[in-house]
Amino acid sequence: MRLFEYPYLDVNTAAKWLDVEYSTANRLIGQLEDDGILEELTGKARNRFYRASEIFNIINKPIDRL
Repeated sequence: MRLFEYPYLDVNTAAKWLDVEYSTANRLIGQLEDDGILEELTGKARNRFYRASEIFNIINKPIDRL
């Protein structure tokens, strides 16, 4: 899934990635948000932006040296 490459997205991006209508992408993002996969960052009702927080945290975790 593209979230591993791009852990930030909006509904338009999700619609493009999945080749679905905006309303379908919006519903799917809502489900992922309810499941704790995505976190809404803007606090707005429109033009919302999301982050896949667990993926983001893994990507940005410091590498432990041996």
